[in-house]
Amino acid sequence: MIFVTVGTQKFQFERLLNKVEKIINEQLIDEVFLVQCGYNDLLLNCECKDFFEPIEVENIIKKSDLVITHAGTSSIIQALKYEKKVIVVPRLSKYGEHVDDHQVEIAELFANKNYVELVRDIDDLEDAINLITEKEYEKYDFENNGIKESIESFLSTL
Repeated sequence: MIFVTVGTQKFQFERLLNKVEKIINEQLIDEVFLVQCGYNDLLLNCECKDFFEPIEVENIIKKSDLVITHAGTSSIIQALKYEKKVIVVPRLSKYGEHVDDHQVEIAELFANKNYVELVRDIDDLEDAINLITEKEYEKYDFENNGIKESIESFLSTL
């Protein structure tokens, strides 16, 4: 199962959800998708809900083979906690998906340490899904606060 989450921000993320919907509708990936759509329209051809309770999200992630997420740190870290492969699609301000592009920088921090797969161009999402099973990623060390400190340092500059 592939779990797609856009988090709880009150911004649309149609760019990601439209691509996921296309992948599902055209049967480009042979997987079951479960999608948390947030403040976007619900997708029609998969199990989709606007929001899940936190315990539901945790259970869904545990059952998932892959998590596709925005670059929210808690979404990324929760997936890494359960040693899931993670594709991160950062929200971009130019599309009205967030107020600035801090999610790009957060995603780059995780990708540069080889914890996640970063998708910069939404048209690369299908390829990332197909290739992620073949690629090895570093295991996130929850005792090492290095990335947490990097993120906190970055956020303090905003």
